[in-house]
Amino acid sequence: MPRLLPADTSIARYVETDLAALTQTPRHFKCGIYLICVSGRSIISTGVQQYELRERGEMIFLAGGLLQLVERSDDFRVRMLLFPKATFLSIVPSIDTAFFNHLHEKPCYQHPVSEAGDVTWSQVNLWMDMARMLFSGELRIGREHLERNYLQSVLLWIYNSLPKKGLSDRTFTRKQLLCHQFLGLLHEHAVREHQVGFYADKLCITPRYLNEIVSSYMNGKTPKQLIDEQLAVEIKVLLNDPHLSVAEIALLCNFPDQSYLSRFFRKHTGFSPKEFRTRRL
Repeated sequence: MPRLLPADTSIARYVETDLAALTQTPRHFKCGIYLICVSGRSIISTGVQQYELRERGEMIFLAGGLLQLVERSDDFRVRMLLFPKATFLSIVPSIDTAFFNHLHEKPCYQHPVSEAGDVTWSQVNLWMDMARMLFSGELRIGREHLERNYLQSVLLWIYNSLPKKGLSDRTFTRKQLLCHQFLGLLHEHAVREHQVGFYADKLCITPRYLNEIVSSYMNGKTPKQLIDEQLAVEIKVLLNDPHLSVAEIALLCNFPDQSYLSRFFRKHTGFSPKEFRTRRL
């Protein structure tokens, strides 16, 4: 059975893995994730968005999130650092806001096959070598200080290694910004909030305007379709926990009762919650 990665961590952890445990099985990480692909390729889903990760690619989710491998090659391997959300929050004031917005919008970066790309790819592996040295075992003294300094340093290095064009020169239309903000709210609230009006209110716009924006930038999909897609994946994550009953999951997901959840889940997956759990077993 594939090794299951921890969904949260109180200390920084370095891991080398094929992420096989995430194949077709979404998992919600509450810790930060930084990984690089050293071989093969995969398609990684965060619910309503998908990213291709292949050799010489790196991916970072500073505040965690939902991840699932939609597909992967047999030789897919990554080097990975999991770090506590508290460590990330402690260094936020020292990092440029524009950089954080850039990482949130584009968490995946491919080091090009070029002289400059070879240099940055070699350097990012050196950073991972350092993470392996520091965070593979147990540190008795000064671990919190080391974690904070490492994460701050690697983020500053990433910031300085990005192409000069991109951060300061990048401008967005208001509609693009609103769509980006909607996707952020969706990852945060989809478990509990299922109505378009909630997200429109958060963005201080009308549901009709939100529908117009999202349809324009998400290949014709409506906000409601994206909410339901994200919610279905979130329910899968909860169903993977054998300690939660379907009734408890319905409560967590703000459904009136488990029959409502079951009808919703069957409509969007083709299975009842019980059938989904049986297939997983």
